Amino acid sequence: MKIYRLAFVSHKPLSGERGGAEIFNEEIVKNFKRYVNYVEHIEIPCSEATFDDILRGYITCYDLDLSRFDGVVSAKAPTYAVQHPNHVCYLVHTMRVFYDMFDEISADPSNYDKQKLIHHMDTELLKAPRVKKLFSIGHEVDKRLQEYNLLNSQVLHPGLISGNFMCNDYDYIYVPGRLHKWKRVELVVKAMKYVKSPIKLKIAGTGEQLKELQNLAGNDKRIEFLGYVTDQQMKELYADALCVTFTPIREDYGMILHEAFKSQKPVITCSDSGEPAYFIKDGQNGFVVEPEPSQIAERIDILYNNKELARHMGDCGKESIAHITWDNVVKTLLAALEA
Repeated sequence: MKIYRLAFVSHKPLSGERGGAEIFNEEIVKNFKRYVNYVEHIEIPCSEATFDDILRGYITCYDLDLSRFDGVVSAKAPTYAVQHPNHVCYLVHTMRVFYDMFDEISADPSNYDKQKLIHHMDTELLKAPRVKKLFSIGHEVDKRLQEYNLLNSQVLHPGLISGNFMCNDYDYIYVPGRLHKWKRVELVVKAMKYVKSPIKLKIAGTGEQLKELQNLAGNDKRIEFLGYVTDQQMKELYADALCVTFTPIREDYGMILHEAFKSQKPVITCSDSGEPAYFIKDGQNGFVVEPEPSQIAERIDILYNNKELARHMGDCGKESIAHITWDNVVKTLLAALEA
């Protein structure tokens, strides 16, 4: 079956924020258009403010009329609730507050019933034949599916945003991204108390944890909060970094690691950081440490005192992700639809 009309269904946050998921959506649609005559990006406004809002999002997706399309690709929850005989899911993630992050909301006993319902719905919605084939963006997402839903997926790592990443110097520690507690930027801020080298920490991005991190940094002149930066500024900041620290908790994928590797920079991550730890070979293209500030500081000092090692690790990082392309993603998804 040839796909002439394709729908890509994505979750649109009502907050209007633009993060990794939104960049993922833009890139996959752009690349689908290189292979399919007509591609429509259907964005479903979804709120997770209340449980009723969450259920409403599932119902909205379920009720979509997609009969005019030859094939449908869904991604993040709740978009895979859509109904279509030729539906492939490329799962970014289910709602983590009902999965690995559930303990954060489980004080109220009624939340256990809500969790049970979400697990049941997701399991049924992601099963064949409702979904012709199930892909996931990484091993961490696949592991969660196996643990909670008893489902298996094919891991298909997404490509990067368009190129022009570069490598110039090895000057400072760089931390880009959303300042959210799940990203654990505080580990790096705390690490600066143990860093012996005369090196600066540049933190780019905004988020609800900004004030808390600024208070934690105190009067340390080595720590700089840059706020929002443009895509070009972001690439320039990567270009002159000694290394990138990326220390989230059980990250689904982590574009930051891939951007760092494209910029030929070693990455320091944690053993419980999820997908980034799958990509890093400790001591070869970065370091994998326990989520302890002193261990992060030790690796920063090693790189500062051996710039050639940092350069070699960065080169190995770039080489290790050379095979990950949007071409491969799109061709694989279309082959599943056309099978």
